[in-house]
Amino acid sequence: MAFDTNDLESYIEEQNFPLLTKVLAGGRTASMMTKQVGVKGTTAVNLMDVDVNMVADGATCEFAGSGDVTFTQRNIEAKHVKINMEFCPKKLEGFYLRSQLAPGAIQDSMPFEEQFSNYLVEKIQDEIEKIIWQGNASSGAGNLEMFDGLLIPAATLATDCNTAAYGTALTSLTMADMVEAVQRVYALTPSAAVAQNDFKIFCGLDKFRLFASAIMNGGGNVANGGGGQLNNYQSDFDPLRMIFPGTNIEVVGVNGLTGLNGVYGASLSNLVLGLDLDTDTSDAGIEIWYSKDNRTIRVACEFTMGTQIAYPDQMGKVAI
Repeated sequence: MAFDTNDLESYIEEQNFPLLTKVLAGGRTASMMTKQVGVKGTTAVNLMDVDVNMVADGATCEFAGSGDVTFTQRNIEAKHVKINMEFCPKKLEGFYLRSQLAPGAIQDSMPFEEQFSNYLVEKIQDEIEKIIWQGNASSGAGNLEMFDGLLIPAATLATDCNTAAYGTALTSLTMADMVEAVQRVYALTPSAAVAQNDFKIFCGLDKFRLFASAIMNGGGNVANGGGGQLNNYQSDFDPLRMIFPGTNIEVVGVNGLTGLNGVYGASLSNLVLGLDLDTDTSDAGIEIWYSKDNRTIRVACEFTMGTQIAYPDQMGKVAI
């Protein structure tokens, strides 16, 4: 006697929950930038400069006014962005996911709604991170056409640090080049910008790992005591940010620059993020509801966002 299983399909256990989601690099740039709220479209960043003209004639009582206050503007070309989704839960009835559906024929709630909404927020923030840097409203592809990112003004107006003033210009950003690239941005970005307490040097996550590896290997003639500064000195142990040895300048890896051959330095007060509401970068204003008219679950998200560099010449760059 034996079990006859010839007519049975091999069993696959499919009822393991919760669902696993793809890991995301996330968005950190938005939280670091200077926010200008109340933005609903094209909005000016208002700038002011003052001339200080000293006269070497203070021994007299004569008063001779000299010096102007100059007002200028740079525009945030903010865009109203929306995301619309629609789901019919009944389409899950033919699959293992039906175990997560509510009892009854009318499905008026989203299965695994909390997990879905949390992951959607993370996914939106991940996409916003890329747009903040790489966005191009005129020629971007997909989500990158939402609004212009920081690299648009930086391309022509930022201070070029990849010049002969620091020796032969770099032609690549390999592990052997990354320490020098960061050094160039530190050394050749305008001093007024580097002197700010919020000055940071940014690169992609891929380039940051090359940079960190080069320092640990003693690259770039950096005296690091076998990676001591990388591991301990002025570090909050974030795996993708560190203090550049010998300085108080933080180097930050951001996913918005991942895949690009560029290193950029700027004070955070110089990087402006235009928003309608400050919460636009946190919960993204997601709404989930059951539409009785359409008998479907609908998801909507809307926000207004744009970027600008207040003083582009005070950003330094090594862009290959």
